[in-house]
Amino acid sequence: MNSIWLHPELSDEIMKDEEIFNRTPSIILDIVAQKLDITKLVENMGKVLTNSEATNRLKGMRFFTKILKEMPKNYLTEIQVNFISKFYIDRLKDHHSIIPAVLDGYSAIIEMVNYKMENCGEFLVALFREVSCQSQVRQDRYNIYLIIKTLMEKNLDYMKNLGPDFVYGVISAIEGERDPRNLMFLFNFLPHFISNIPLGHLNDEMFDVVSCYYPIDFYPSSDDPAAVTRQDLAKALAPCLCATPSFGEQCLILLIEKLDSSLRLAKIDSLHLLRETCATFKPESYAPFLKTLWASIHRELTNKSDDELRMAAHEALSSLVKNISVTVNTDQAFENFVKGIIISMQTAIAEATTLAQFTQATRVLLTTANASKESCIIVTNSMIPATIAYYSFNNTPKLQHAAIEFLGDMYDIAKYWKATQELASQLDEIPQLCLTAVSQTSKEFQIAGLKTLIRVLPVLKSDLIVPFVEVLIHNVKHAQDNDLLSVSVEAVHAIAMKYPEEIMSLVLKGKCDLEHLTEDKVGLDKRLNLLCNLASIDEFTKIIVEEMLTIITKNKDDADKVVKALSASISNTSLYSQEKVTQIESDYGLVDSVIIWLLKEIADTTAPESLAHGYSLVATTISNLPEAKQIAILDKHTQNILERCKEDEVYFLMLESLYNSLHQSVHNSSFHEVMMLALNLSLRSEQEIIRSTACILIAHFLNKAEYGAKFEVLYETLKTYLSSCNKENIDSMCVRLISLYGWITKALILRGSDMFLFWLQKIMVALLNPECCSEGAKAIKLILSYSPDCLTDKQHCRISLLYRQRMFQTFAQLTEKLSNMDKRVKEAYLLSWAYILEKAPKSVLNSEAFKIAPLVIESLEHDHQDLLLVMVDILCHIIQSNQVVIAGSLQTILPRLVKLSTYVKSMDVRIKSLQCLYEIANVYSTTLLLPHKQDMLLDLAPSLDDKKRLVRNMAVRARTRWYLIGAPGEAKEN
Repeated sequence: MNSIWLHPELSDEIMKDEEIFNRTPSIILDIVAQKLDITKLVENMGKVLTNSEATNRLKGMRFFTKILKEMPKNYLTEIQVNFISKFYIDRLKDHHSIIPAVLDGYSAIIEMVNYKMENCGEFLVALFREVSCQSQVRQDRYNIYLIIKTLMEKNLDYMKNLGPDFVYGVISAIEGERDPRNLMFLFNFLPHFISNIPLGHLNDEMFDVVSCYYPIDFYPSSDDPAAVTRQDLAKALAPCLCATPSFGEQCLILLIEKLDSSLRLAKIDSLHLLRETCATFKPESYAPFLKTLWASIHRELTNKSDDELRMAAHEALSSLVKNISVTVNTDQAFENFVKGIIISMQTAIAEATTLAQFTQATRVLLTTANASKESCIIVTNSMIPATIAYYSFNNTPKLQHAAIEFLGDMYDIAKYWKATQELASQLDEIPQLCLTAVSQTSKEFQIAGLKTLIRVLPVLKSDLIVPFVEVLIHNVKHAQDNDLLSVSVEAVHAIAMKYPEEIMSLVLKGKCDLEHLTEDKVGLDKRLNLLCNLASIDEFTKIIVEEMLTIITKNKDDADKVVKALSASISNTSLYSQEKVTQIESDYGLVDSVIIWLLKEIADTTAPESLAHGYSLVATTISNLPEAKQIAILDKHTQNILERCKEDEVYFLMLESLYNSLHQSVHNSSFHEVMMLALNLSLRSEQEIIRSTACILIAHFLNKAEYGAKFEVLYETLKTYLSSCNKENIDSMCVRLISLYGWITKALILRGSDMFLFWLQKIMVALLNPECCSEGAKAIKLILSYSPDCLTDKQHCRISLLYRQRMFQTFAQLTEKLSNMDKRVKEAYLLSWAYILEKAPKSVLNSEAFKIAPLVIESLEHDHQDLLLVMVDILCHIIQSNQVVIAGSLQTILPRLVKLSTYVKSMDVRIKSLQCLYEIANVYSTTLLLPHKQDMLLDLAPSLDDKKRLVRNMAVRARTRWYLIGAPGEAKEN
């Protein structure tokens, strides 16, 4: 049998022995080595290829096709490829059973480098004449479609010249296709075909073939692992229906017909299709249908219950307006269309009695205006005067507030389209209406007016500055509402950005009288807040900051208020950029002034926490500085503060504020001494605030230390010190050590270091000890919790993105074989799991449901409010994802949830338990739930009389859902 392919006996071997198919690689090697010519191979196969039995001919074609598919694409010459191509074309006339091998083989031929497109014309003629595509099996139909697609990709120009016979052949081939996978292939390919191949007189036939699938009503089989969804098919079909402008009239008639049907999916598909058409259809295509289209879209825009349908209508309207807006100077149809929308919405606004009705109408106008610059000008020109008039005659406060906000929305759109110059006369009216609202005594009117004023500030004229400032400064001095005070300060800041000289005169030298700021004690905090806000503006920085620092260094009584205001403002990154903070520190020495003030105040205070704003201001300022400036500040102040710490440990709070926001690369000679002091205080200080601050600083050092020698020295220092502490017999040391272990673990896991495992194991030892298990659970909580003041990127810390997943996996491994726990230990263990699961990503909860569910179910038996709140919430998520593990545990879960639905200690636990019961009834199959129905209806009755309204509402929802189980038409199956 050795090299039998070199002899005519090859045909006999193919007919009688399937093993020959495994030897094709050897044949190809001989062909490439020129031991065998491809034409000689065909000659040797002549007996099998021309055999009278179709089954034998099929074997021959399969064998030769396999060789072609494995052959190098660039080996065969043009003559050889032409010869094989003609041979395969001739085989299309053979028995129908041979066609699959022919198609498979020709797919390989057209991939050959030396394949000439002239061969495909004859092939396609024979293919369409001899092969009825829809009579073939799914894979063979797919191969036909793939051949056509590949040929078009190979030489589109040649395919364009094949004429109407080619188009007709494609239409005949695809007509009647029903397989969803083939349809997905066709729908993705046909837009390219339709838009590039001249359809000629077959334009209507092509549209009919494609449109027969619209709208898609296919639903995949539930047991198909790679099912094509209805949504996939619908999304792919839409571009086919509008692939060429010549489909315009037919497509629009079709989508209008379906848009007016009662089928929800048909409406959604039609709206999506309308949006899709706007990418290819010319504006004039829509002219005869605009009135009908608006009526259909308008109906869906006012849908009150279906958000998806309403959103699709907004998207379709936007696309339509954008498409036809190009005709604004040549065709009256666009302007009439937009004006028709305005008239309809003006009527809706005038008749609106609720905020929802008003908002629904204005959203349509905003969608229209946002579609194009031309529509923006038309809508804004009409609606700004109309809205101002509406505000005047309408006496409903909520609708007036909404009208003011609507004016701001229209300004934003005009600004986006750079149409403010064309609309200047209308836009100039908005600030005047804002002043009318701001001048009222109602807080709601003032806030609405000020928020819109801030948005439209570029069109504020100077003659309105004085009346606005009068109102705003009155608010700053006397407002008791934080929201009104905040927006008033923001408005003054915005006006100052546009008119700095006027605000300097009216506010700094007038209303707030900066030079005598502290003489008027009434509302000093609020005025300081305003001034610190204004200090972020370059024109105001020098005069305000210098005065603030003068007060800090010389005025003991009011300095703390200034520090508090500066701390709040400088921490606001939208006001103070890094560059701005660096500039202030460089020009005025902010940190030095605050440290001097702190050193004086610490000596006189008995409550260190009262100076928290000073520490925060130092830390925030340093965090914004470059490395060189940070090092200079450390070198200047560290030794002095360390000396003071020897006298009073409260000075350590200053040290922590200097060191907790450093860049990762910053290091100086004092680090070791600071670290040792922090370690000592973290375990031996009697003040909780000092101990926790020391732990935080240690965590920052560990997290930010650069990889290499610096980190290793720091880590060894830590381990050596704690080893010596473990030998001491101090009653309080155990609790403090566990807390420190928590901070060390947090710092290491956040930076992605494997060393966290060593410290987590120490926490696990505590967690399994009845005497300190609660402290172990607190340490786990600390590791997973987030605080804006420590171990964040704002303080230049290293933050591993997947540290929560890593904590979950590690904790699961460490606790995998735990059993026979003490009751106290068990509760602490479950509480630790609750803290981990609460922060775990939803993807982890879904993938590990079988591991998590037993822990959650067991937790429902414990009387611990924090544990129950988290675990019931986790249970609700697992139920919503329809996990099988819950379905198998209903006999245990339902009684426990019923018991918790009357849990006296927490309303939230009762609500979440009832929500779980609702979700169970809503998710799992009727056959599974029906045996529990009657018991649940009785058990849920007491919650209907709960003293809290929110609990009663959820009880009604849950009980109603259980009541509907088994009702006609309700049955659900998994």
